[in-house]
Amino acid sequence: MPTTEPQATLTQLFRVASSAETTSSARLSLGDGPHGDGLPVEGDMVGGHYLLGRLLGQGRFGRVHVATRTDVPEHRVALKVMARVVYAGRNVERELVMLAASSHPNIVQLKDHGVTEDYVWLTMPLYRGETLADRLGRGTLGLREAHEIFVPVARAVEALHAAGLRHQDIKPENLFLAELAGHVHPMLRDLGVAVELGSTFVAGTALYGAPEQILALSGIPGAIPLTERMDTYGLATTLLRALVGPEAFPGENAGTQGELARAWQERETEPLAAVALPELTGRPRELLQEVLRRWLAHGPEERATMAELAADLDVLLEQEREAEAVFHARLVRQKASLQRVRLAAAALLLCGLGVAAFGYSKRETWRLAGELERARALGAASFDQLDTCVAAHELARLEGRRCAEGRRAEVAKLSATLSSATGAAAAQRHALEQRLATAAAGLRECEKGAKVAAEAAGVEAERQRAQWDGERRSWQAERTGLEGERDEQRRAAGSLQASLDRAGVARDECRADLAQCVEDRDACTAAPAAAKGVAAAPASAGAPAPAPDGPASPGAPAAAAGPQR
Repeated sequence: MPTTEPQATLTQLFRVASSAETTSSARLSLGDGPHGDGLPVEGDMVGGHYLLGRLLGQGRFGRVHVATRTDVPEHRVALKVMARVVYAGRNVERELVMLAASSHPNIVQLKDHGVTEDYVWLTMPLYRGETLADRLGRGTLGLREAHEIFVPVARAVEALHAAGLRHQDIKPENLFLAELAGHVHPMLRDLGVAVELGSTFVAGTALYGAPEQILALSGIPGAIPLTERMDTYGLATTLLRALVGPEAFPGENAGTQGELARAWQERETEPLAAVALPELTGRPRELLQEVLRRWLAHGPEERATMAELAADLDVLLEQEREAEAVFHARLVRQKASLQRVRLAAAALLLCGLGVAAFGYSKRETWRLAGELERARALGAASFDQLDTCVAAHELARLEGRRCAEGRRAEVAKLSATLSSATGAAAAQRHALEQRLATAAAGLRECEKGAKVAAEAAGVEAERQRAQWDGERRSWQAERTGLEGERDEQRRAAGSLQASLDRAGVARDECRADLAQCVEDRDACTAAPAAAKGVAAAPASAGAPAPAPDGPASPGAPAAAAGPQR
């Protein structure tokens, strides 16, 4: 991974959401590592023989470390690790193979890769240099410098498209200016979010993304088809930002969807503001404005292909070519004037010589000789004036160049001052965006946990409901049986009560009969006793008289008979 070893480069994604793939990509599961993302850290072994060293940079879904191959201790690479969930729904092996096959000298080459259950890792060469974003921190690019950087990058993106992939996140942070043999070698890097041309997975950065890209990231997938021409828009916005600086870049401070929409409209109609590139005038400015409008068209079908963009980048040298043409035209005119003066001087010289030869013996000889001398002096003065004119023109041209360089230096100084003035705000905004992204990730994780808990609660409630329904049916069946038994017992109780009532009636009758019997018995007992007392009275006052012979009276039955019912 090309990177500046002394400092880390942070890579920022605008947002990830749109399709089922991006939705799953946004739901990262947090691990227990020091970074909270479950990815390997410094000191861990990756791929069996890559020992992770110090951190070079980090982004939304991954980090880049310096890594040493343990079986070749002097071999160091840049190793990038990304959460496996970023590739959810994507054929990660196929995409990695396609990335490895997209060979171009201005694309960072994929050397090795691997996939685990938790993360995907890839290795790239380790270069020295700086990103285009770092370079722009010192001022805007000149037209020739921009041409030297962006033409190779455009050819690299064209090769990526030919391999069936789109980059999706072209921006100054992802263009690396490597130092090779004392020369700047621009390279396209950070292919972690590159996908096949027909994929619905989308990523990017709001400041440089195409309209259809940002709409998909904002949760409106399918509004405009996703094609490789979103890379045309990304490279064009990066070039415009590099040429005009933040103060004249449309959408630099856009913070809402509406502000971004206005920036898209401004880029499509008037990408070069009136205050931008004041040194670029006339036809060269019109040509650059025209190609920028084409590259930044709202509809992807109206934009140039990457091959057309690479060819159109020669417009950056139009002013230089025009200046050279004017200079050469002036030289040609000066040479023609010089030639005419020389011919006139030669003619005067020949005329003078002829006149001198013709009037050698005459009195006019010395006068003609004087005129000849004056003609020579006039020719010499003309030559001196011509040389002076050429020298003055050259001095004026050099002075103009020095003035232009001085003005460019002042513009660069002012741009650096503005950049430093806005740096604190940008850093604060970046920190807030990072905190917002972390909070959003935590919120999504909480929502995911809540959803899982709700699903588990739903399953448990369904199970409890089924169990309760079964128990309720059992209780209802048992209740029905008990109610039957109760009714049977009630009927039995009623029958028993009727029997008891009849028994009570019979008991009362028996009691009445018993009372009658007792009464009859008492009466029967009392009658014989009275009869005996009357008959025995004459014989003895204390003993009853014997009963008379014959039948007993009807009112007094015999004692021996006993009570009769």
